[in-house]
Amino acid sequence: MKILMLFSLTLLLTATMVLTPATAQEYVHTDTLTGHTSWVRVTFKDNGTLISGSYDDTLGAWNVTTGQQRWQQDVGDVVQAVALPTHDPVFIAYGGDGNHNIRMRYSDDGDWRGKVAGHTNSVLSLAFKPNSYLLASGSRDKTIRIWDVGNVNNLRHVRTLHGHTDAVVSVAWSPDGSTLASASLDGTVRLWNPNNGINFAVLRGHTEGVFCVAWSPDGSIVASGSNDYTIRLWDPDTHGTRRVLRGHTRVVISLAFHPNGQTLASGSSDNTIRLWNPNTGSLKATLTEYRTNINGLAFSPNGQTLAGGGPRYRDISLWRLLSVDVTGNGVVNVNDLAELVKSYGKTVAGGANRRADVNKDGKVDIDDLLLVAKAVDAAAAAPAFVQGDIETWSISAEDVQQWIRDAKEAKADPAGIAALERILATLSRRDLPVPKETALLANYPNPFNPETWIPYQLAKPAEVTLSIYAADGTLVRTLALGQMPAGVYETQARAAYWDGRNAQGEPVASGVYFYTLTAGDFTATKKMVIRK
Repeated sequence: MKILMLFSLTLLLTATMVLTPATAQEYVHTDTLTGHTSWVRVTFKDNGTLISGSYDDTLGAWNVTTGQQRWQQDVGDVVQAVALPTHDPVFIAYGGDGNHNIRMRYSDDGDWRGKVAGHTNSVLSLAFKPNSYLLASGSRDKTIRIWDVGNVNNLRHVRTLHGHTDAVVSVAWSPDGSTLASASLDGTVRLWNPNNGINFAVLRGHTEGVFCVAWSPDGSIVASGSNDYTIRLWDPDTHGTRRVLRGHTRVVISLAFHPNGQTLASGSSDNTIRLWNPNTGSLKATLTEYRTNINGLAFSPNGQTLAGGGPRYRDISLWRLLSVDVTGNGVVNVNDLAELVKSYGKTVAGGANRRADVNKDGKVDIDDLLLVAKAVDAAAAAPAFVQGDIETWSISAEDVQQWIRDAKEAKADPAGIAALERILATLSRRDLPVPKETALLANYPNPFNPETWIPYQLAKPAEVTLSIYAADGTLVRTLALGQMPAGVYETQARAAYWDGRNAQGEPVASGVYFYTLTAGDFTATKKMVIRK
């Protein structure tokens, strides 16, 4: 995982810089909703309506298309959890810190609907069973309760689940409703049969309290985030760990799966949202326009909008999935900037390429250009071209210098300007040497504890994989580096990185290990030593 982070953060800053392909779609920050005065939790009613609950004792509803608040109600208590029925979201259930009740209001105007009581401490989490009015609640009283709240004249408690030894911070139903997952400050994730209350599995692996839990849309993954700064992906059938995601530097507070299951969003008190591929564990993007904890995350039902904590603790940020694939070939790289410049300064009505109007405001301007530039800059883990290709492009360093001037004059996004400056640095370099032979070089440091860098050089572009083996030949870890251009990969910013952990994220023992480089038809192996 860290190799991708190192590439993403530093590769574009090195003297042997390359630019790289991004995905054809990127989440970009498009709006900040202001109105609450304290921490916010969020959930979507539908693609156009967001429901928020705040520690300022209010509930609110927002039009995410216009950014306007539809209504806000003072509910007289801190709101720590909000949920809506998935099949018929006409009302909101919310829980808080004061009288420990779960209360309900109608989602179209915030009017009162009813309440249920039974918990003896704060209600910290709520979740509706899919296509049902069964509501699960987790509390600081260490219990989970299940309620039937479908009939406003017969709101009733169904059962109470006991087993956790500390506060239950998060609950989530499996997509088919057959299993309830819970996360607790006792450091465990538990799986329950909600029909009889039996706790049939306890998932152990986190070393600190667990703050959030979420199911993938197909039910094949249970994800949990912890105060140990990690995200664990569990197999709900075997109850084992599928993989451990590392990268956050503080507690992971919130998790949300994209409706298509191909992206997992995580929010942390390190002030970032990270987007992961849950199938491979790779980091897809880091959203950093924050200065506060990300207490709540939610994808809209169509996956086009991601809502999370805002730049201030009381705000809500909206990130929208926009296409930055100007050429329409499914890959985003500097060629998309070259295509965009053909329409730069034009309107769509005046003949501009519609794909070049990334933010869909009818014109191709510096805002569109910065969105594409940031997408190119953000995906520095899979190089798309070498310096010799620069001469064939229809953009120049002078073009980029003008864009930077335009962006600064418009007081545009600083992150976009920084991306353009890194692209300019690339265009200003020429004639990087290409090695005559492909070779695997000695890792450094060696011996090492706990991390090492593995340098290599490529005489021609190749798909590169590094496999790490124990002394008995057991495969310990595979580092799939992807398609790499010819070049020298020796510095820490470019060499392969191994953090001394196996495929399950566990530190390996001291001893002799072997690493094998496979690059096209080239293969070579060397020895290294971990000394603890």
